Amino acid sequence: MAKLSAHGVEIGTVSYLTKSNRYMSDGHVLQNAGFGWKLHKKLKPGVDPVTAYQNAQNRLYGRLMEHPAAAAYRAALHDVAGLNKRWRLNQTISMMPDDPDGVWSTACDGWDGVSASLEDIVELCRLYRAALGAASRAAINIATE
Repeated sequence: MAKLSAHGVEIGTVSYLTKSNRYMSDGHVLQNAGFGWKLHKKLKPGVDPVTAYQNAQNRLYGRLMEHPAAAAYRAALHDVAGLNKRWRLNQTISMMPDDPDGVWSTACDGWDGVSASLEDIVELCRLYRAALGAASRAAINIATE
């Protein structure tokens, strides 16, 4: 587990589908995929962390603009689930997008489940299917970087 204060000042955070990358002033990029901040990579010598953060943010926004259906799914997923539960909810939806009740009972019903209503899950499944129909699965997975 990385200690944020050990890496200087936070430059900014880029939030992908199921993870976030935090750019730090010492050139380290920390990643949180729901299990705490961990060292993801170190920027090459001479690369300005502010510029690297702005470039990553611009790439993400560019992809979101190219794929509005995937962007709508991402926004809804972020509204429904916190960072520590997004991966589970997204994985469950990707396995059974035509079964919102199954998604809800798998990802939401239980002591450590996502706090979402069945209506939220129905909407997420609809948005996921719309994103699949509009583009390839790779477009939905705008979480990869």
